[in-house]
Amino acid sequence: MAEESAPAEQESTALKAVKPYIIKYKVMHDGDKLGTATRKLEQLSNGQWQASMESDISYYLLSDERRETSRFEVFNGFIRPLNYQSLADTSFRSDRTLIQKFDWKAMREQGSYEDRKWNMQLKEGLLDPLTEVLAVRENLMAQKPLQPIDISYRGEIRHHEFKVMGEEVLKTKQGEVRTAKLQLVEKNGTRITNFWFAIDHEMLLVQIQRIKDGEEEAKLVATSWEL
Repeated sequence: MAEESAPAEQESTALKAVKPYIIKYKVMHDGDKLGTATRKLEQLSNGQWQASMESDISYYLLSDERRETSRFEVFNGFIRPLNYQSLADTSFRSDRTLIQKFDWKAMREQGSYEDRKWNMQLKEGLLDPLTEVLAVRENLMAQKPLQPIDISYRGEIRHHEFKVMGEEVLKTKQGEVRTAKLQLVEKNGTRITNFWFAIDHEMLLVQIQRIKDGEEEAKLVATSWEL
């Protein structure tokens, strides 16, 4: 399968956004700190890349730990996800594990989530939730118009269109940061995610806000980052 082999000759046309970084966040809600999160991108010894996102949240009796990883390659200047996994460990709920494997030679994706399994057709350009952020950063860094993105998630294809909201200056522990604010509206307007990308720091994602039914669920605010 494609995730087991990535010939060096296929790795070509380097992308501006695909270089190692680490960002640490505090997770906030209504002004209270609920926990921490970390987003990381690193290159593996076989030349492939791995993006990851981890969070650890506590709120009264609720605890929530999550880890997402996406192993991918850059093929002819495009990001190709190879293996996406997500694990959620939440109080009072059974652990939820999502596994998606992308076979680009056979153009098939196999996946499982809880008691469901699927095997579906792949199409070029399809991403996962972590590589989607890299694709957005790449367009911003290259000053290209944002294009709609299709992501594969839990056995279905989700069509995402990002709207540029303008520039905004954020006050962070690293000082004032100029950002480009983008917005993603999902599920018929019931869920909104706002993203702030640092203009002078290679468009790193320094703030994320999730809103559901008009109420803020959580905000991730960067406390430090390294390139």
